[in-house]
Amino acid sequence: MTSRERLLATIRHEEPDRVPIAPRVWAWLVAECGSQDLAAHLRAFPDMDQMFPVNDGTPNVVDDIFDHYDLPDVRVDQRKSREGDFTVVERVFHTPAGRLSDRIMVPPAGREFGVTPNPVRTEHLVKGPEDLPALRHILAPVNTNYDFLQRLHGEMGDRGLVMVQVRCALDHNAGHARDVADLMVDYYDNRPFFDELLGLFHRRSLAQIKAALEGGAQCIFGTWYFASLSAGWSPAIFAEVFGPMIREQVELTHRYGAIYDYYDDGRLDHTMELIAATGVDVLETCTPPPTGDFDLAKAKRLIGGHTTIKGYVDLLHVVKNGTPAAIDQAVAEAMTIGKPGGGFIIGSSDSFREGTSRENLAAYFAACQRHGVY
Repeated sequence: MTSRERLLATIRHEEPDRVPIAPRVWAWLVAECGSQDLAAHLRAFPDMDQMFPVNDGTPNVVDDIFDHYDLPDVRVDQRKSREGDFTVVERVFHTPAGRLSDRIMVPPAGREFGVTPNPVRTEHLVKGPEDLPALRHILAPVNTNYDFLQRLHGEMGDRGLVMVQVRCALDHNAGHARDVADLMVDYYDNRPFFDELLGLFHRRSLAQIKAALEGGAQCIFGTWYFASLSAGWSPAIFAEVFGPMIREQVELTHRYGAIYDYYDDGRLDHTMELIAATGVDVLETCTPPPTGDFDLAKAKRLIGGHTTIKGYVDLLHVVKNGTPAAIDQAVAEAMTIGKPGGGFIIGSSDSFREGTSRENLAAYFAACQRHGVY
């Protein structure tokens, strides 16, 4: 079978020739090859069944720092300075509905910060309900030009699936416009404001998904880690607030005959059944203890009959810091539980990290091929 055939058969819960191998490898690629594009994936990992996520192409001013902002009727004052090892970016957006400002500290790549370090926001754009009218002015139009996607489909060929990444209302959206901890307080103290802010970005994510599907997307990669229980949300709030949002994204995706891959690299034990009930096709990354709480045998029993489980192998304790023998054992145990009946894609608890030895990566792929045959 080709990688594409293998992945699609698995997602249909058929038994392919072997379990697909689809770990996340972008951080390792950035460190080792200087690029995480599709060509680097295909070249560096010939034994991988690719599930390659690509951004939808919509500029995100809330999340990203640009040298130029193409925002009609908005003037942007941006100043950069140094504070120790950090680059400090201070931005002021002058909109017809008022002024927004934020302050972002960007750590250097490498060392303790990693190859793609997360910026730290010491001031957020949205301080309260009064900022919502101005916020609408800095949201760029949703991208509708998907010429790049057709090129990637051609480049991928039968080596796997190209997935268009669309973030949920919180991920790098409301959760960067306003601190997530403040949003948790808003849920109790100012529910109308909470609902309006998340609703604004949720409607935007639906528009992004629709544009991607109409542009030829065959798979949507939806990220939800800001909504994870690992971020501090309770199971009850998750079910009430985020469950309906997930369902809307999934139903929209399925109306176009496409696949929905749900991404949360945090705790899933108390939410996996609710997520599966929304109809997602794939659930990842299914992180096991001690970092996560995912019980593969429990998940296989409760949701494995209709939801494809992807990931599971611990990137740090097993693949980076383990021995080839330990990697083989972990993969063998995962295959014993996950392989029967299809619906299992072996991967990783997040991207393989910089510093992971080539010997251990070779051991991982060899073990997956050895133990994954049906």
